[in-house]
Amino acid sequence: MAGRPIRIGDQLVLEEDYDETYIPSEQEILEFAREIGIDPIKEPELMWLAREGIVAPLPMEWKPCQDITGDIYYFNFANGQSMWDHPCDEHYRNLVIQERGKLSTGALSEHQVPSRSKKKSI
Repeated sequence: MAGRPIRIGDQLVLEEDYDETYIPSEQEILEFAREIGIDPIKEPELMWLAREGIVAPLPMEWKPCQDITGDIYYFNFANGQSMWDHPCDEHYRNLVIQERGKLSTGALSEHQVPSRSKKKSI
């Protein structure tokens, strides 16, 4: 987190230190994959979502904050909502469900037996 924190009561409002060049480790990607519902062993075709999601920046209206115990949470200054998980995590959980659905639908259509054409009798 960058910038000088702002204190509001006993909470600190931090600034996200977003580094576009940051490359997460494979371990970080695997952990994040599990957090958003991907089984890295059984669903390697969904790992692109984990790679993308782990480096997603905070939406503009959200700020990381720190409570008196030192725990980090996220606060939306536009609507007053707060959450423990990064605000993009739920978006990526939903994308996992959508992509899994697309893949299973595609897999079904690929494995259907083609209909046989009727032979003309001579």
